[in-house]
Amino acid sequence: MPSAGSILANVRVLAGDPDRDFITDAIGLDWVNQAQKRFCHLVLPLDEIKDYTLTAKQPRFDLPTNTIIPIWAIWYKSRVEKLEYRPPARWAYIIAAWPTGTGIPDCYTVIRNQLNVGPQTPQTDSATALASGAITETDTTLSLTAASGTFRAKGWVKLQGTGGAADEIAEYTGVATTTLTGVVRGVHNTTAATHASGRAVTEIDLQMLYRRTPNLIAATTTDPDIPRAYHDYIEKYVLYLAWIARGDLAKAEAALSEFEKYEKETQKTVGRRAQDGLIQIQDRWRARRY
Repeated sequence: MPSAGSILANVRVLAGDPDRDFITDAIGLDWVNQAQKRFCHLVLPLDEIKDYTLTAKQPRFDLPTNTIIPIWAIWYKSRVEKLEYRPPARWAYIIAAWPTGTGIPDCYTVIRNQLNVGPQTPQTDSATALASGAITETDTTLSLTAASGTFRAKGWVKLQGTGGAADEIAEYTGVATTTLTGVVRGVHNTTAATHASGRAVTEIDLQMLYRRTPNLIAATTTDPDIPRAYHDYIEKYVLYLAWIARGDLAKAEAALSEFEKYEKETQKTVGRRAQDGLIQIQDRWRARRY
């Protein structure tokens, strides 16, 4: 996949600046980030999943710092349940009107950068077991101190990172007395890793699909977040900014005109792909109901 550096190299050739006289790495990376941010806001938002484990009676969960728009939340505690969104103005009324108690939430809202579930709050912690032996990054069966009767028949678990390392999310499709089977490692933007014996393995009971901002590109060796098929979008926009910086407004205007035409065509293409992708997501969600 082309890196930010290779995109800038192409722009330097097109703008007649092979010696980097005015398109330095620092300036170029700033332009690449501007282009990628515009793409993600106007053309193709980047979607991610945030996985939450529960503490007893915990109704509020911090949003990831890169969240733009939460799309949906799914509750897995006792069954697959897609929570309904309620606007904050309606939320207080719903909470006040509902009988006090704990149980299974059926709606959510977002207030002050937190995901709020309700009107009932969770009644127990997420199920947790300990790894009964070391887990390698390629293991597809996880040996636990206990699993049957504790974990759901299939789902997701958080593997506690070792020595301050990041946690890992894994998906499993089967459960026995002391094992999880059919495990897919490093899902939901996490990385498969080794985990020491005795580390916590915790059920995922709440997931949120959200649209996020692109990661900042801080080095020329870094790949852009947006798919390879749309890297021409970045190149065209950066070329437009380069002509502005060089003071050639005629070429800048021509580049902008070409870019805007490309942007409109890309929006149409992405719109069709996004609709197909949404249908596939809905089909997978229906197939997962348990």
